[in-house]
Amino acid sequence: MDKIFINGLMAKKPNDNSPEWVKCNISIKREELIGWLTEQTDEWINAQVCESKGGKWYAEVDTWKPTNG
Repeated sequence: MDKIFINGLMAKKPNDNSPEWVKCNISIKREELIGWLTEQTDEWINAQVCESKGGKWYAEVDTWKPTNG
């Protein structure tokens, strides 16, 4: 399945000097995120912060759905 990136939401690895309880930095480009959200139809959007093979962090929609059975 193709990745669905969340436009306007950027995830970044914490600064090396960050306290241990800081797990991720999130940046929001307000107008871009609002535009993306208005195009979505589900009540809930689950997201995952992932790391690319090149080491860059990003947020993507978690499309996993439980199977009935």
